[in-house]
Amino acid sequence: MAFAKMVRIALFFVVALALMYCPAQALAETTNPQETATKATYLIIYRPGPAWLTGKSVMEQPLKEHGKYMLSLYIKGSMRLAGPLTDNAGGAVLLDVSDEAEAKAIVANDPAVKSRTFVYEMHPWKLQPWDEFAKKAKGATQTAHPTTGNSVGGADAGRTQPDEESLRSYMAGDYDLIGRKADSTTTYTGHVALRDENGVLQVTRTIEGKSDKCVARFDTVAGEDRIPVLSMHFHFDGNVYDATYRWQSDPDNYPRFTGYVYLAGIKSPGLEALFPVHK
Repeated sequence: MAFAKMVRIALFFVVALALMYCPAQALAETTNPQETATKATYLIIYRPGPAWLTGKSVMEQPLKEHGKYMLSLYIKGSMRLAGPLTDNAGGAVLLDVSDEAEAKAIVANDPAVKSRTFVYEMHPWKLQPWDEFAKKAKGATQTAHPTTGNSVGGADAGRTQPDEESLRSYMAGDYDLIGRKADSTTTYTGHVALRDENGVLQVTRTIEGKSDKCVARFDTVAGEDRIPVLSMHFHFDGNVYDATYRWQSDPDNYPRFTGYVYLAGIKSPGLEALFPVHK
């Protein structure tokens, strides 16, 4: 008899757990469909409102219903992140919604807002693809160091190709150009476009309304230091120039170039600097 009673008790708990689990699972499956529409991101900053309990920490505030509401939003997929500010100044929520109207409706229906425990401010927020930026920056710092001095077409070209592919992707873009002519104090400005086309970094230089196209090559100079540079061979003012630019990442992880422009028979080379155009 005792054994039968134990079996009945065990079956009771199994059935009870199943009943608790199935509705939750069904809710997750019905409210978490694959999102295909473009989402808008909003940052909500909660601050203590008129009903905030003075002298009490954020964890001691009447926020039980608020917590349940946040959980329902998370299950639905409308809320990405949420949590209290540990200095007891309120909290913050990150919403992924279809538009501003939906974001306002969500906040207006928050039990903590309705009870005036929280007041809030809402801001549309553009999240930057930092993973992508980091990969580009990492690829740019892993510069190839070929033994031939020229990684394009040299004996080491096959080995260094993956690094050059990353560099082409990182450097491709539009740049403002500021320069000073060789053997002169005359300055000029222009535009440079770098494009990765079929594994080649194509260059279009536009100065004083005239454009010239050429190809950029990756190289290294300065002996054992192997300083990474970009070399170009182009026409300007009716002359043929060779230029060598040192490149590096600026504080915003964009490439920046500074270089010398050489012409046969000159005493002092020209100078150029290329700055990325932020769009």
